[in-house]
Amino acid sequence: MNEKLNRLFAAAKRETPAAPDEGFASLVMQQIQRNPARAELSISDLLGMWYPRLAIAAAAVIALCVIGDFVSSSNAPSLSESAAQLSDSGLFLAEN
Repeated sequence: MNEKLNRLFAAAKRETPAAPDEGFASLVMQQIQRNPARAELSISDLLGMWYPRLAIAAAAVIALCVIGDFVSSSNAPSLSESAAQLSDSGLFLAEN
């Protein structure tokens, strides 16, 4: 098997290579310029790319929470009133 492969490779070395088509070099250069090799992105690169979007999303969540807190506190009793109601109702008293 190895002898057959060696003869095949020796025959291929003696052959003259086929000439490329006209404009082949320019086609190769166009493809290289169109699709440059991209380096692997690290986690810090990804976070750097996504930071503005993440910051805006986090600010929006915080703003919605603050707005929700103001809306719910305007309709509900204050914390001291709620604590007074709980203590008056006797929920904190232990049954003996």
